[in-house]
Amino acid sequence: MKRLLMLFVLGIAVLVVVLPAVAQDTAATPEATETSVAYDPATCFKAATNNDRMVKMDAKTEPYTIGISNSYIGNAWRTQMLQMAQAFAHTPEIAPKIKDLVVVSTGDDVEAQIAAIDNMISLGVDAIVINAINPTSFDAVVKRATDAGIVVVSFDGIVNSPDSMVVNEDQVQFGADMAQDLATRMAGKGNVIMVNGVPGTSVDSDRVAGAKGVFAKYPEIKITAELEGRWDSGTAQTVVSDFLATQPKVDGVWVQGGTPGVMQAFKAAGYDKLPPMAGEAENAFRNALGSGDIQGISVGQTPGMIAVAMQAALEVLQGRELPRVISMPLPEVTSENAKAGVDYFPDLPADFFTGIKIPACGVNLDPDAILAVKVDG
Repeated sequence: MKRLLMLFVLGIAVLVVVLPAVAQDTAATPEATETSVAYDPATCFKAATNNDRMVKMDAKTEPYTIGISNSYIGNAWRTQMLQMAQAFAHTPEIAPKIKDLVVVSTGDDVEAQIAAIDNMISLGVDAIVINAINPTSFDAVVKRATDAGIVVVSFDGIVNSPDSMVVNEDQVQFGADMAQDLATRMAGKGNVIMVNGVPGTSVDSDRVAGAKGVFAKYPEIKITAELEGRWDSGTAQTVVSDFLATQPKVDGVWVQGGTPGVMQAFKAAGYDKLPPMAGEAENAFRNALGSGDIQGISVGQTPGMIAVAMQAALEVLQGRELPRVISMPLPEVTSENAKAGVDYFPDLPADFFTGIKIPACGVNLDPDAILAVKVDG
């Protein structure tokens, strides 16, 4: 309880969870359904093209205390991300390595997230995994952590600090691949709306840059609206519904996240045939691709990226040398090749993100193990 009380003295509105990773109520323990995982660190932790150095430290004795500093939690992806972190921490392979998992979500407040990380430093955690609200505000606090001998790994919402390790997909390529598929399906002309993510984050700005770089090659494609969907189906449905009420002509839709909500907005607006869409890996969207209800591409960013970041931190704590900047592949599915039970799951929630298995990284949770975890927020 001492760790928990120290985090609450921040005097800010945060979501705090402190979990003993090897002692949990059996009824609430998410069960790992795969015990044999083809974990291959050499395959998992590939250096990104912009990797600048290798990272290595003297091995520490396990088990470790791992801090997770999350910013925004107001969408299904972030909730599932935290579910996957906790489920992963309780798998038979990982549980003996983690003594405590300290999870703090601070919303859009930069200073609150910095304060939460400082508190983790004062607690003496062994590693801090960060999903940052922006890439530019954390250099000083990351330096304080690494100077204290703490491994720092940022992912998804990465930080620019040269002292932090990075686990990420190529977000510019993410946006570009979506845009290219959409432009091809539109035959290079027509009106596109863009439903963006959380403004100010590196993910949002990089994906938008990638998409606009592609659309700029097609002079007959016009971006008629950029809407703030915040990667959330409810928010995306609202902003798209409001836009469609003005009766615009829409020939293609580019969606960073919240794709099921965007589809619902078009259906509610009376569209019998949905325009081509480029969206994320939500279950309902991939189901629609697989069933032929919509034409398009799904490019996924797995919430399991947090587990890969945790795995990277554990490897460095055990003395393994890894690239500072690690690149994960982009899982892509189109309406021509989406398969039930592989790329989507008809019986699971619409907003469930389907890219949950990363065997080479030792992440092989089944949906039930993830959904068993309760996250407040």
